[in-house]
Amino acid sequence: MKKNPFAGFKATPILATLTLIFAMCIFLDHTVDDDRNTSLHCIASAYRVGSGFEDSQQLHIENTGRGVNVSMSYYQGDKLTNKISAVGTVEKIKAPILTYAIDLSAGQYAKGLLQAAPSESLQEAITLAKYMVEDNDSEPFLVKVLEMNKAAGMVTIQIEPGNSLWVCKIK
Repeated sequence: MKKNPFAGFKATPILATLTLIFAMCIFLDHTVDDDRNTSLHCIASAYRVGSGFEDSQQLHIENTGRGVNVSMSYYQGDKLTNKISAVGTVEKIKAPILTYAIDLSAGQYAKGLLQAAPSESLQEAITLAKYMVEDNDSEPFLVKVLEMNKAAGMVTIQIEPGNSLWVCKIK
């Protein structure tokens, strides 16, 4: 019985190539995925039967590396009526649902001049956003990442307080 001493080495080039590809994927995942300057841009519109889309809101969260900028803009039609912005720092990251606890400070509220009174639903959203950026130590500002699709550049988040759901573009 004659055995080939190199029979086990036929698969070595394939295994070496697969190992190299796997190592490159792990390396690129840890080095290229830099979240320091990531921003989320979210838009929500209110639809009313009979009158169509009336009011809309925009949520913008930007990680600057030194902190987090959060702004909420409220529109009636195409007019910007109210804007609330704050700067904060990420205090905690919790698991198993990826949750960021953000300590907001330096909140600002701006209202357009000579604006008509907002609708009831928009006024509730403005009041809640103003509450979130005030110096309120009783409830933290939480951003829960429910679903993330980096290939499509989309993320679904939940904001608390208020329990609002947003689907955002990752930029």
